[in-house]
Amino acid sequence: MARPVQLAPGSLALVLSRLEAPKAAGVAEEPGGHAVFRAFRRANARCFWNSRLARAASRLAFQGWLRRGVLLVHAPPASLQVLRDAWGRRALRPPRGFRIRAVGDVFPVQMNPIAQSQFIPLAEVLCGAISDMNAAQTVVTQESLLEHLMKHYPGHRAWHLVIQSFWMV
Repeated sequence: MARPVQLAPGSLALVLSRLEAPKAAGVAEEPGGHAVFRAFRRANARCFWNSRLARAASRLAFQGWLRRGVLLVHAPPASLQVLRDAWGRRALRPPRGFRIRAVGDVFPVQMNPIAQSQFIPLAEVLCGAISDMNAAQTVVTQESLLEHLMKHYPGHRAWHLVIQSFWMV
């Protein structure tokens, strides 16, 4: 069994809420996570009077965006501590158009990888290759299929034998 993988270690979650509800007619679209992250980083990097906060904001990396307005950010431990301290002193600035409702540490999420076989069923390979070639509007011939398989599955040396037996059926 594969070793567990730690996801989002050393991250903070910022729970945000919109200051205004988006327009009902669909005029104002919800901003994506990257846009909200950039606005958050920009708002705090502009705090020239608090150089530690500005520097910490510049070191932030986007980790993710969850529904209901949760922004996940990652940074070196010292930078995360500066953000925690700024939140505690009510000095952390929200992205434009938002209010920060809560800030908290994200405990690493653990993922247990699912093992894969090293073998792919031949029917899956051939059907997938033919489907890809059809989508690319490539005529499927014995030669073009062999070329496609050798390009996308380079580890198999006997594709020509497989194709010949397949074509004979």
